[in-house]
Amino acid sequence: MKSILGLLIVLSFSSAYATTAADVSAKTKEAATSAKDAAASAADYSIEQKEAFQKDMDLKLDAMKVEIAGMKDQAAKKTGEAKAKMKEQIAALEAKQSEMKKDLAKLKKSSGKAWTEMKSGVAKAWDSISDSYTKAKTEFSDKTE
Repeated sequence: MKSILGLLIVLSFSSAYATTAADVSAKTKEAATSAKDAAASAADYSIEQKEAFQKDMDLKLDAMKVEIAGMKDQAAKKTGEAKAKMKEQIAALEAKQSEMKKDLAKLKKSSGKAWTEMKSGVAKAWDSISDSYTKAKTEFSDKTE
């Protein structure tokens, strides 16, 4: 009698904690779905970041184009060495801007890891063109006084 009672107790506990193949399969599918959702969310976020960065760079380049046009207007009013120096600096800025546009076009076509690596290069190129612009603008200001 004791052994039957003991067996019933063991069976009642084991069935309460038993894991079936169906349970394991369901948990595995749930984990896989969760991982896929996380990966999709990460990819969507990365795409959003890329698009925001591209838009920001496009806007900056458009603004720079307007600023360079203003410099050209200033240079047109100069004569002699001052005019030649300004035109030289404007040409250098336009060359950097052209290279930046090419890099940005490559960035737009890139994906995955390539885009994050290219982003760094494009950001550095922007810093360089921005610094060059600031120096040229300062020099132009000094020449107009």
